[in-house]
Amino acid sequence: MHDLDRTGGLAALFLAASYIFGFGLFLGAFDWTGYAGPAGNLAFVTDHQMLLTIAMLVLYPLAGCALVALVVAMHRRADRSIEGPMQIATAFGLIWAGVVIASGMVSLTGMQQIVPLAAEHRETATSAWLAISTVQDALGGGIELVGGVWMAMVSWLALKQGQMSKPLAWVGIAVGMAGILTTIPALSGLVDFFGLGQIIWFVWVGVILLRSSKPSILVDS
Repeated sequence: MHDLDRTGGLAALFLAASYIFGFGLFLGAFDWTGYAGPAGNLAFVTDHQMLLTIAMLVLYPLAGCALVALVVAMHRRADRSIEGPMQIATAFGLIWAGVVIASGMVSLTGMQQIVPLAAEHRETATSAWLAISTVQDALGGGIELVGGVWMAMVSWLALKQGQMSKPLAWVGIAVGMAGILTTIPALSGLVDFFGLGQIIWFVWVGVILLRSSKPSILVDS
């Protein structure tokens, strides 16, 4: 159990780091000037393919694998009295991990196909990339329903059993609910709150898991 806690803690910290990396890269490092519209999006991909490939690999397939470790670690810590609900929560968590990995694979494969195509058939490549990016966004960031359900359920169940400190649990519930609400078009902007809130939650959970010595308690001391 101790080894699983450590693995889960490291996974949580990696997830937080990947979010910080993503926010820093896409909001700070990249210069989006002159890349407006579908044609601009394609040009951005062709001009930054290598860096985008690294970013997509970190933010999706690798993050998805880390998420599997964290979900399993959180599941193993559940009290028997919440075993049934926790199994449902864990199912959502593993589905979320699979969706995140799939989103990255769509993006990585799409870039490999689109960049060569753009050199000869620009308009076709623009239309194809618009379709690919729509699928990728639907799986990995446009709507955060599955991840929101997992975070809200895990936090609520841990709070109910006293296995997580109240501040941490309420952060998780609030962030999870924000993810769920991204299914409403008018509230789609909550996706940024979901991402930033996850950084706090992942760091907090990761530190506690790494410090933990009792297998059934997830309370910050």
